[in-house]
Amino acid sequence: SLVLRKFKNRSFKTPGDSFVFNGAMSIIWTLIMTAVFFFSPDSRFNPLAIIFGAVYGLILCLFLYFKNQSISEGPVSLTSLIGNCAFIPATFFGIVYANESISVFQAVGMVLMLLALVLCINPKKSKEPLSARWFILCLMFFIAGGFIGMFYKVFGKSEAAGDVNLMMLSASIVSCILFFIFGIIINKTRRVEKPKIDKVALPYIIIAGITGCVYIRLNVSLSALIPSAIFFPV
Repeated sequence: SLVLRKFKNRSFKTPGDSFVFNGAMSIIWTLIMTAVFFFSPDSRFNPLAIIFGAVYGLILCLFLYFKNQSISEGPVSLTSLIGNCAFIPATFFGIVYANESISVFQAVGMVLMLLALVLCINPKKSKEPLSARWFILCLMFFIAGGFIGMFYKVFGKSEAAGDVNLMMLSASIVSCILFFIFGIIINKTRRVEKPKIDKVALPYIIIAGITGCVYIRLNVSLSALIPSAIFFPV
């Protein structure tokens, strides 16, 4: 987050540039996960893990797309608040699907956290109108975020749970392809030049790609070990 904040999208000139940027980070993910997969002694070829990876790659792309579109259509603060609330369905899914229990204190803590998020936002200060299109995009952004958390739980309980490296490798390849396709399509529909990566973005792509890959790799493993009521709010 710090790396991306410092970058500040400074080289983006077209709507598709952000997707190409993320596609380039996915290339870094692919390189890392390829090395991890082939040098890990317990790696094996599992078709189910590849399928999970393809699904995860698609969810990641949809999450980014609806996040970018909703932020561009309405107030950033309120859009972010709605996106952050995606931990709620993910937590309750863990309770239902994984038979996890939730204590009164955890439930109260989640409510307090949600209230804290609401208190940090004042939509009245925003002069941007809230359109129906923005609301639909925010809803899809919220759903996509919830599906990421749900995916972690389903994968963690599946027979492919031990093949995290192969799943991540598959997700990296699929997301890379989809990011580039989305970037080209978006620019084409808006009749602007093809998306590209400026050389100033390369150091940020490499650093954010490495840290992001490690971060997601830890998330996938930890989500199967830590109860949803603790893991997702954190």
